Amino acid sequence: MSKKAIAAVSAALIVGATSSALAAVNPFSDVPADHWAYDAVSQLQQDGVVNGYGDGTFRGNQTMTRYEMAQIVAKAMAKKPSLSSDTSRADKAMIDKLAVEFQDELKNLGVRVDELEKRIDNVTWDGSVKYLYRSDDRPGDRQTGNQLVLQLNPTMAINDNWTAHATMEYSMDANAAHNATAGDDVPYNGSYFSVKEIFAETSFSDKGNLMIGHVPVESVADSGLVISDDVVGFQAAYGDKWQGILTAGRFNFDPGKHSNEAGMLIGDPATDSPVATYGSLELLTTTDKYTFGAAYHTFRSSKVGEYINLGDYTDSSLDIWSVGGAYNFTDKLSLAAAYAKNFKGSGVDASMKRAYSVQLSYGEADPSQPGSFGIYGAYRYLTRAAAPSPAFDGVMATGDQNQKGWEIGVSFTPFTNVVGSLAYFKGKEFTADAETDGKKYFGQLEFLF
Repeated sequence: MSKKAIAAVSAALIVGATSSALAAVNPFSDVPADHWAYDAVSQLQQDGVVNGYGDGTFRGNQTMTRYEMAQIVAKAMAKKPSLSSDTSRADKAMIDKLAVEFQDELKNLGVRVDELEKRIDNVTWDGSVKYLYRSDDRPGDRQTGNQLVLQLNPTMAINDNWTAHATMEYSMDANAAHNATAGDDVPYNGSYFSVKEIFAETSFSDKGNLMIGHVPVESVADSGLVISDDVVGFQAAYGDKWQGILTAGRFNFDPGKHSNEAGMLIGDPATDSPVATYGSLELLTTTDKYTFGAAYHTFRSSKVGEYINLGDYTDSSLDIWSVGGAYNFTDKLSLAAAYAKNFKGSGVDASMKRAYSVQLSYGEADPSQPGSFGIYGAYRYLTRAAAPSPAFDGVMATGDQNQKGWEIGVSFTPFTNVVGSLAYFKGKEFTADAETDGKKYFGQLEFLF
C-alpha cells in the first residue's frame, strides 16, 4: 500500500483541523514545498497523526504495512471527537469506514498500545528537595544542623485493586559541604540514605483502606501526640463519618532511622535491639465543624524502660490511652487539643506518664496556591512515657528528656510548589526532679515536584 493512501485520511482531518496554520518549517526533508501532498502531510504532522522516521524523512513512495496504516487511522479516530462542527458527515463516515477496514489491526494495535501505556504509567513519581536548619539551645550546649534532603515517592500500580508506595530519602550534611557519616551523638548533621516507607495499599467498599508493609502511622485521634512515625506491619481503617483504625506491627525506638523531620531522638542509640511490638485502636468522628477521637496504644518490650530513659520503669509495656479533638470556628481558624496518659509504670511519678498539646491555627500554606500561608501557636507538655514519637517539628531533639513549653510557627507559599516554614520553641526539659531551660529554632524551604 502506497503512502498516497493517507490522502483519504488527511482529507477528513484537514477539513476539521482546529489549527488553521500549517507547519512553519518543512517537517520532512523528502517532501518538498511544491509537492502536491505537502500541505496534507504538513498538517498531519502538525496534528500528530504522522511522525515520519527518525532521520527526518517521510518516505512517501515506500510501501506501508497495514499496521502502519492502522496507526494513522487510530490517531485519526482519536481526533474525530474534536473535529469542528462544520466537518461534513461524509468526512466522519470516511474515518468510520477506515476503522471497519482495519478493525483487526486496530484491535491488535490497541492491545499493544494499552499494554505499553500501562507499563509507562505503572510507576509515577513525586517528591521534594528541601533545605532544613535546626538549632537546639541549652545552657552551655548548643547543637545546630544544616541539611539538604532529597525525597522520592514512587507509586506503583499492581492491579486494579492494589498499589505499592515507597518513600526514599537521602540527606546531605550541608555544614560539611560533602557526604559524611553522622556519629551516634549528632542528631542533625551527617549524610544518610534510607527507605522510610514501603508498603502495599488497597481500598474496599468505598469506606475501607488497608496498608501492609513498612507503613506510615500517625495517631489521628490525638493529632499525632503519641506517634507520628513508621511501623512494620499493617494498618486497616474503615468508616465514613465514624471511623475505626487498627494498627499492629514492630516499632523501632532507634534515633538512627531519622524518624521525623524534627530530628527527634527516639531512645538511646547505644541500646541493643530498640524494637517494640506496637498495636493501637483508634475511634473517631469527623464533620465539617469538628473532629473527636479516642485511642489506645501499646508498645511492648522487656527493655521499654531503657528506651524511654526511666530506669525505675519496671513494666514491659507502655499502655497509653489518648483523646483529642479539633473545632473549626471558620474555614481557616481552628483549635485542636489532645491528652495522653500511660497507665503502666508503677512507682514512676505521675507527671512523667502524661502528655498534652493545645494548638490554635489559622490558615495553611497550600503548595498549589502562591500567597497562601498558615500560622499557629501551641503549648506542649511531652513525656517519653506518654508521647514516644510525637509529630511536632518545634520540639527539641533529645534522647533522655521530657519537654514542655510554647511553640509558634508560620508557613508560606511564595511560588507554586515552593513552601517555606519556621518554628520556634521555648520551654524546659524536665525530669521528676529537675528542669533545664531550652529553646529551638527550626526552618525549612521545600521544593515539591
